[in-house]
Amino acid sequence: MFINSMIKAVVFGGLAATLYTVPASAQTARDIKGATELVAIPDEAPAKLIVDPPIPEQLAFGRVMIQFRTENLRIEPVFGKGALSVSPRVGHLHYYVDDNSWPVVDSSDDTVVLVGLKPGPHKIRFELAEPTHKAIPGAVQTVTFVVPDTSTSH
Repeated sequence: MFINSMIKAVVFGGLAATLYTVPASAQTARDIKGATELVAIPDEAPAKLIVDPPIPEQLAFGRVMIQFRTENLRIEPVFGKGALSVSPRVGHLHYYVDDNSWPVVDSSDDTVVLVGLKPGPHKIRFELAEPTHKAIPGAVQTVTFVVPDTSTSH
């Protein structure tokens, strides 16, 4: 007897229930969310940082809002040498505004928000960092943008 691979009828105590199987092309929870935080990952892939340009609608008002995401690294407020052995890998974000020699340390995984930058060109260098604050090689992105002069009235 051939059972349709997409829909199977199952009888429980005289009641019929329909189960829908997921087509092979659908993404799994792991595809979307990444590896579970409950199981160590041997030979983890390198950490990757993806940074969007500032949100244009906010930049027009002089507010710099930049979204980012990571792959193969979870942003967590965990610091110190002991955290280097945590798997899946944890770390945080450093960002440098306009070539400052010191970074802002961010462990929130939220949108980066900057207000009060003077009108004109700016750049922000983002880097993923280990729990010991050491930059992760290859996980660096720079975003350049211009803050408009919002002090003039139309």
